[in-house]
Amino acid sequence: MQRLNAIDAIAPAFTRTHEVLLHPFRVGRSWKLAASMYVGFAGSVFVPFPLFYLFTPMIPGMNTATVRAIVFVVATLGTLIFLGIFYLCARMSLVNFETVVTRQKFIAPMWRRYAQRVWPWIGLKVVLGTALSAAMAPLVFRAGKQFLATMLTMPRLLPGERPDPAMFLPFLHQILGFYSVFAVFFLVLKLASTLVDDFALPFFLLEDISLMAALRRGLGVLKADPLHSLLYLLLKAVLSVIGFLMQYIANFFALLLELLAGLLVGGLGAGALYLIAHVGGAAMRPVVALLGVAGLVLLYVAFAVCTFWFQTGSIGYLLTLLEAYAVYFLGGRYALLGNLLEPGPGPPFTPPPSFPSEDERKDRDGGPPLPMNPAVA
Repeated sequence: MQRLNAIDAIAPAFTRTHEVLLHPFRVGRSWKLAASMYVGFAGSVFVPFPLFYLFTPMIPGMNTATVRAIVFVVATLGTLIFLGIFYLCARMSLVNFETVVTRQKFIAPMWRRYAQRVWPWIGLKVVLGTALSAAMAPLVFRAGKQFLATMLTMPRLLPGERPDPAMFLPFLHQILGFYSVFAVFFLVLKLASTLVDDFALPFFLLEDISLMAALRRGLGVLKADPLHSLLYLLLKAVLSVIGFLMQYIANFFALLLELLAGLLVGGLGAGALYLIAHVGGAAMRPVVALLGVAGLVLLYVAFAVCTFWFQTGSIGYLLTLLEAYAVYFLGGRYALLGNLLEPGPGPPFTPPPSFPSEDERKDRDGGPPLPMNPAVA
């Protein structure tokens, strides 16, 4: 496979995404593959959210030993549950990599294949996420504390009193600062996760090497081509933003179509119930009321299922595209991955040996042909 730059890797990524999800398109299987991408994406970044409760300031008057013990138990149980969910998501992310590379359609065999390889990967994610979170936690807590203090110091308005717009300026300043710190927090975590996922995970899964060796191999790729790697990271961020905007627009139109379809079906059903009630008289009114409630419940369930199916599928398509973009960028710089994405032509074709014709066999058996000139003979 030839080495692709960050721009040229976009087109084959779209092709691979269509091959994985849409060729052939099946409502159940295609959605299953997209949903697995959605689940695996949740295992890309580890943030110990439940443990943060241990460092939050207590409300005045409630800083007692009993309250601290309750907070500790809740945070510990929450962390264990969070680790269990993260294990499932991180293991699915390994399956997603193989799905994109090999275009496999069945999740269970790939899931079983990574029963042992997943543990070093989860350990790396937990250590990396916890270390970065602990390093940036003081900044986040400081911004949150200032935001909370600003909210508590805002003057209270009397009934009928008009608020002064100037009083909201400190609050706006603090909330913008708080969200900016939060954005930097997640960007740092996501950048570290992207570097590990895109440049170390392929080496770790495709070869029988340790995770530290895979990290060194990925670092070698970054050092060998730093400019194109930086451009790749920037373009991946741009693709993510554009993709999520397109997904949001597609969800809006899908919801609009679902509402129109629901109104049409509901109107037809209401008309049918009205005719039944009009023909049946008072005796059919309880039945009509029961059918109406059942119809509303079925419409709501159908609307919720269709919305969930489309939103999960559209996000899964985008995440599959981003995964394919990552493997095609690295494929030209990693021969084993490149051969899996685009297998070579194989050994050169050697035609079978040719057999002599009937005339050639007769000439060969009877010696050389007679010359036309008798003098020469």
